Amino acid sequence: MNKKEIILVGGGGHCISVIESLERSGNFEIAGISDIKERIGETISGYQVLFQDDQLPSLVQANKEFLITIGHIKSPLPRIRLYDHLKSLNAKLLTLIDTDALVSKRATIGEGTAILRNCFVNAGAQIGVNCIINSGAMVEHNSIIGDHVHVSTGAIVNGDCEIGDGCFIGSGAIISNGVKICSGTLIGAGSVVFRDISVPGTYMGNPARFIK
Repeated sequence: MNKKEIILVGGGGHCISVIESLERSGNFEIAGISDIKERIGETISGYQVLFQDDQLPSLVQANKEFLITIGHIKSPLPRIRLYDHLKSLNAKLLTLIDTDALVSKRATIGEGTAILRNCFVNAGAQIGVNCIINSGAMVEHNSIIGDHVHVSTGAIVNGDCEIGDGCFIGSGAIISNGVKICSGTLIGAGSVVFRDISVPGTYMGNPARFIK
C-alpha cells in the first residue's frame, strides 16, 4: 500500500501528539517537519526538522500533503496564518482522525483538522477547518465548531452548542447543552459555561465569568 507523504508544519507538543496518531494509523509516511530556520536539524519523536517555511511552495509542487502542527493556547493567529498561506499555495491539507477516536459517520470534519486519541464526535456535529480536537475531548450531537478552534484535552461540548471561530476551550471545561460562544473566546481549564457568551474575551470558573 502506498502511504501518503505528510509534511508537519510546526514542531512542539502538538506535533508530538500528531506524530503518535499518524504512526498508529499506519497509512502515512512523515516526510519531515517544517519550522523556523534555527530549528533545522532538530529531532522530534524521531523525525527531523528538515524544512523552513520559505520552502513550502516547492514542497507543494512536489505533491506533498500538509498538517499544521503548531499548537493553539493563547492565540489562534499563528495557525490561521499558516492555514491561509498553505491555501494560497493550493496545498493539500490532511484531515486526521486518530484510530482510537470515535467519529460518527453523520458528523462532518473540515480540512486540516486533527481529531486525536480517545475523542468522541457524535452524529450531526460539524467541525470546521484547521481545528484541534484534543485527546479525550467530546463534541456531542448537532454541535457546530467553527474554524481554527482548539477543544482541549478532556473538554466536553454538549449537544446543540455553537462555538465560534478561533475559540479555545480549555482542558476539562464543560459547555452546557445549547450554549453559543462567540468567536475569539478563551474558556479556561475546568470552567463550566451555562449561558451564551456574546462578548469575546477570557472566561474562567464555575460558572464561567469574564476575566479580561
